[in-house]
Amino acid sequence: MALSQIKSDGNYLNEVHEKLKLLLNKKNADPDEITNLLDNLIALFFDLKRRELEPSVNVQDAVILVSDVLRIVKQDESFKVAKTCQIWEQVLQLPNVNLTNQVSEQLIDWIVEVLKHENHLILTDILSCLAVAVNFKEVKQTKGLEKVLGSSGLIVNKLKEEQEINNLTVLILKILCNFTHCSGEKDWTSVSKDVIDTCIIQFIKMLEQNLNSDPINLNLLKVLILCFYGLENTFVRFTSSTVAHLESIFGLARYYMLFGIAGQPIKYIPIHPSSLPFVDLPLKLDQTKNPKVRKKRPPSKVQSKNRDSNSEEIGIEVHFQTKNKSWTKNNIPISSSDSELSDSDMQSHQRLKEAQSKVRSNALKMLSAAFKFCEQRSVMGYWSAFLPDSSQGQVYRHSLVTPILKDSSVKVRCSALVALSSLLQTIQPTLAMAAYQENRTGAFIPLSQTLAETVIAVQRSLILSVSAEQSASALIQIFKCLAVAATVFPYEKLPIELVSKTVQVCTPFLENKDPDVKVACLSVLRILFCTRSTNSNIVQMFNDEKKGKCWLLEHCLALIDGQSGFPLTLECLLVIGEVARSNIRVAQSYLQHIVQSVCRKLLTDQDSGIQIRCAKALALVGASILQEMEKEDNDQFISRDEAIQLWIYIIRYGLADVLQAPSIPPLKAEACAALATVGSQIFECLPRELRILFVTLALGCSVDADAGVRAASIRTLGFAVTFNTLNDDASFLLDSSEKILPLLLDSNLLVALNASWALGNLADTLDKDKNSLLEEMPRDFLSNLIQAAVNASQGPMKVRCNGIRALGIFVKIVTNVPTQGSETAILLEKAISVVAKQATTGNFMKNRWNACYACGNILQNITLLTAFSHWMDKLLDSLLVVFRSCPNFKVRISAANAVLNLKHRELLSNNYIKIWYTLLDSLANSENIDDFSEFQHHETMCRQICNAMCKLMTLMTKDDLSQLQEAVMKYYDVCSSHFGKFLKSLLPEQLEQVIEASNHIRQLGQPIGSLTLSQNSAVELFTELLVESSSNFYPLISPPQEKRCVRVSSGIP
Repeated sequence: MALSQIKSDGNYLNEVHEKLKLLLNKKNADPDEITNLLDNLIALFFDLKRRELEPSVNVQDAVILVSDVLRIVKQDESFKVAKTCQIWEQVLQLPNVNLTNQVSEQLIDWIVEVLKHENHLILTDILSCLAVAVNFKEVKQTKGLEKVLGSSGLIVNKLKEEQEINNLTVLILKILCNFTHCSGEKDWTSVSKDVIDTCIIQFIKMLEQNLNSDPINLNLLKVLILCFYGLENTFVRFTSSTVAHLESIFGLARYYMLFGIAGQPIKYIPIHPSSLPFVDLPLKLDQTKNPKVRKKRPPSKVQSKNRDSNSEEIGIEVHFQTKNKSWTKNNIPISSSDSELSDSDMQSHQRLKEAQSKVRSNALKMLSAAFKFCEQRSVMGYWSAFLPDSSQGQVYRHSLVTPILKDSSVKVRCSALVALSSLLQTIQPTLAMAAYQENRTGAFIPLSQTLAETVIAVQRSLILSVSAEQSASALIQIFKCLAVAATVFPYEKLPIELVSKTVQVCTPFLENKDPDVKVACLSVLRILFCTRSTNSNIVQMFNDEKKGKCWLLEHCLALIDGQSGFPLTLECLLVIGEVARSNIRVAQSYLQHIVQSVCRKLLTDQDSGIQIRCAKALALVGASILQEMEKEDNDQFISRDEAIQLWIYIIRYGLADVLQAPSIPPLKAEACAALATVGSQIFECLPRELRILFVTLALGCSVDADAGVRAASIRTLGFAVTFNTLNDDASFLLDSSEKILPLLLDSNLLVALNASWALGNLADTLDKDKNSLLEEMPRDFLSNLIQAAVNASQGPMKVRCNGIRALGIFVKIVTNVPTQGSETAILLEKAISVVAKQATTGNFMKNRWNACYACGNILQNITLLTAFSHWMDKLLDSLLVVFRSCPNFKVRISAANAVLNLKHRELLSNNYIKIWYTLLDSLANSENIDDFSEFQHHETMCRQICNAMCKLMTLMTKDDLSQLQEAVMKYYDVCSSHFGKFLKSLLPEQLEQVIEASNHIRQLGQPIGSLTLSQNSAVELFTELLVESSSNFYPLISPPQEKRCVRVSSGIP
């Protein structure tokens, strides 16, 4: 059929399929008929691919059709096999193609059988088809693929047989690369690890075999590019498979990142991991000859006149100096006369040069992936091989800085900068140990000094590259790398000149023509200033000595007041907000200007992104003001009157208009978040109409259709219920609860989480003044709150903790004791059951901690627990389970705090002795730590258990002494040790409970002779714990004048 007919007939695919079925049913189909069918399919799919698929054609029908083609083409029919491979290659490249597991298995099995015939004429078509097919996840997961790509696979064997680099080698490596490329967020664990290992080995082998090959062979360059691309893919998706080969991979990357650069000789050596800072030793140079690379000499007092002024000013090492400030020379030396080369020669030379640079770029991209995706502990052994060393007497060695400074390709320099940034971020904990000693003496070089010299070399190299770079894209990447360096380098322990030179070099680029360069430069200055805001020397660099003002803030404010582009305005707003947050002292004189400019930009700018950033900047300013208001008056940089005036302007001329107008939801959410930073001290001083407006806006936004706005507004209400002028307003609290309770059941997790937090704050407010507030509330107000808290405590995991906290407080403030079987009694029964269950179950320890906290609150409601004594048993049982089995020591500390709320011995009944035995056993077994991270809380837990024991001693009766004597005898040594540490840790004002316990124990022993022998022994043991353990520290707890220790126990003398 002619191609014109194919184009006009949308049903042609179906007709071909019907014809194919007829051929399948024939036992001896006509070969010419099959060939004609295959030719038409090639023409059809080629045309569909060119026209990006005809709408009338179903791509899945095409897949079914070509899968049936595999059944009519025999493996020994070479030309038909080639046509079939071409058809499959075109179909698989159509958009939105999906393969089933069955079709994938069928295709791979067919290819395996075809490859076994070893027909070299059609091998290229087969491999091209396979290269496209392995892009699909279903094909990667097929079992038959191991016969092709496994360690003894058909294709891998062909790769081993090839003696020279040719097109077939390139095609096989392309298949391996496509197999390792796993895009998207799919689960790739089902991909064969053996095939991945084979791919890695073949990539490394090809790179090692061609170390000394001719760099002008284009096929060789394609092979190198594909190998590094394949290794990059394995680092991204199959990092664990690369760990065994890191030595070779890193060594190859260091070799090939300088591939093709004239005058940069380097030998390939696998890089072995080392715990030492550097593994390379300086080479001994023959002093009778002029070495090509000079040793670094200490700077002389008189600077050379011929030294480049820029390098002299920055202090760069000699081997980093360059005569030209731009990279305009080619890597490969060519004739000085362009007329000597024809146009075709120049084009060939340019292609060769680009291919060589792509090899270096791919090697560096692979390094970036390795640094980013490998575990930190894996990278720690290799970082020294990729960073420069500036220590005295060291020979210059190649590092990531070398291509940054010397490569003529912009892409390579950018790739090297990305790799350097990734490495610095990965080894940040190690770099934090750097500390420079200017006048160090002695032969021993500490690790901190070595790290400092490395950091200095990196920073100086980046400074030099800024001065030499002319490409805007490379400049942006340099500034991004400097921003990373500013984040990870400990400048407070390094020469301050590093920061001053960085500021000095970066500042001129604030006036660069490229706005992206301005943004990148501004981000470096922002990080330098805001992350080191406590360093007076660094802060002084951003102040104009003559005017005494911050030039960085003035520059950003000028850009905001003017007409700047979108990214530059965003960065300026970020600078303003971060400066206000990190150093209010510097921003204090600009706050009025900042607030006015940001509010004006918020209301006048038409770009929603800039408006959102304005709202975020106001939130940072508000948070900084709130932090100042919490300080003492003498320590404040902003007076309360100034803060009030600023907030009046922010609400009237900024946030109110945004929240009342039909704004976009993200902007409203940020405006609500900014409103939440007012604070109680400022709110109570605002004019009455603004306080009413604040409440109206917060309540109104809580019913917004957007979840983000609801979440921000309910968080604002959570702050508002704690304000001094609102926490006694029954009407406001009632309105707030009506907004909070429905949002606890919101489908959006963030809304429900913020609502539960607001409910907890509302509970704290009611707890402070429960009597007067509850009298003004409706009768069912507290019951509704308890029911909502019960539901929240059983809701999503992250919502439960605040719901449990609120539930404990609500039950605590119940004053009216319900009758047995009433709805209120059933509700309270359910509430206590929920609290007890949450304390004893679950792996989310924050919930269990809050449940123990809630138990402590409920135990304070003596009236309620007296009427329902079985509730007391349920709460105490849950606390004892925590002491016995909870692996988290912070939860046990919370349980011990809950025990401190026990006040009446008669309510404990038989539980009293059980509590004692559990606490003693918990103290004795406290050394059994399964998780070492809990060790930091061990001492605190033991002290709190001892404190709980002191509380129990104050409730002890004479009848309890007989039952406790044997237990105390058993655990006496453990108790004595921990009580000694506990009493030693107390301050004098914290001894009240210990003194009360000591006095109560003495009273139990009065009058003398009124106790049995075992009771008297128990009194003596408790007295020893409290007196002997503390007598050396606090004489306030003095022992009795006549002390006689009698220990009587069955079987114990």
